[in-house]
Amino acid sequence: MNGINRSSSFFAKLSVTVAVMLLSQHAFAVGTDAGTDVDNLAIVNYEVNTAPQQLIESAPGAGNAVPGAGNGTITTFVVDNRVDFSLVQVGGVHTSVIPGDTNAVVEFLLTNVGNSAQDFRMTVTDLASTDPAVFTLLDTDVNLNNLRVRVGNAGGGAAPVLATDLDYADELAEDASVRVFVYGDADLVLGLVDNDVANINLDATVAAAGTASALGADLSDDVGNPDTAGLEVVFAEGSALGDGVESDQHGYLVSTAGLTVTKVATVIDDPINGTTDPKAIPGATIEYVITVENTGTADADAVVVTDDLDADITFITGFYAGQDIDIDNNGTTISPCIADAADGDGDGCALDTLALTIGSGNAGPMQITVAANETLTVTYRVQIP
Repeated sequence: MNGINRSSSFFAKLSVTVAVMLLSQHAFAVGTDAGTDVDNLAIVNYEVNTAPQQLIESAPGAGNAVPGAGNGTITTFVVDNRVDFSLVQVGGVHTSVIPGDTNAVVEFLLTNVGNSAQDFRMTVTDLASTDPAVFTLLDTDVNLNNLRVRVGNAGGGAAPVLATDLDYADELAEDASVRVFVYGDADLVLGLVDNDVANINLDATVAAAGTASALGADLSDDVGNPDTAGLEVVFAEGSALGDGVESDQHGYLVSTAGLTVTKVATVIDDPINGTTDPKAIPGATIEYVITVENTGTADADAVVVTDDLDADITFITGFYAGQDIDIDNNGTTISPCIADAADGDGDGCALDTLALTIGSGNAGPMQITVAANETLTVTYRVQIP
């Protein structure tokens, strides 16, 4: 045996070559689909005293010690659901509305950047003046009526059909976006005035996907729970630890005419004092001046001024260069204006018994527009019998 210590020789000449092969169904990388099974099998090749030995495959748990191919067991884990999404307003300015508008719309963009298709529940709420400003404008504590959410699930950015489209995002795929529209009505009964601001908040809450045209249940975060072989949910939207909800704000800005109407009566003369400190006694002449000032941001069109005269006065005709009424629209004189019964001459001025009318609305010869930041003045005279 030449005195060789076989035991020491064995250990001295033992060399081990370890080759680890990862055999996977899918390459694991950022963005791998949630629910993907990642299968791995490690293989160890080695030698004893320069003699190659049978490979040994890995196994989970207690491991595998049986040499030879096929004796190991694949180690598997499931890619969890990393919930990540964004909701941002579109446009950057308030939607302009005028009182009476219906279905005025503001728009948002919802994007799913997680690794699984998701449903999203959409919730719209009104904001108040105590909330932060939106596009630098604070809410003026007015609201639009009938706020509704619709999602353009068909894509392409086209507005949805109010009557038929969904009020939630349905099966929104990874890396996909949809437009979300909020509609409101600026009803006349709301008493909205120029520069009123109605801000809104929209929430997108992540929900389970899986059934088309059916909103899934809100998802729960598995933060703090031990990892299992099943599919866990990790909220990652907005920050390292999300809450499953993303919000953004938008709003409506009322743009309309802002009319201030004043009427002033001035005594011009009387039979006793003439024009010196005249008094409103029988025989006196009184001049009425009606002023319509538009301090709003929109024109007032089809303006008609009506005035019911008191039975104790008499209307004076023809005083203003043959015109019964002097009409000045921001420095421009409007004529003719003969106050005849039923506007018989069709000039847009009428006096029917005691009802004086100036203007013919949106059809006729005297269509009056009081533009933004301009003033209309209507002047006429009466006498006290």
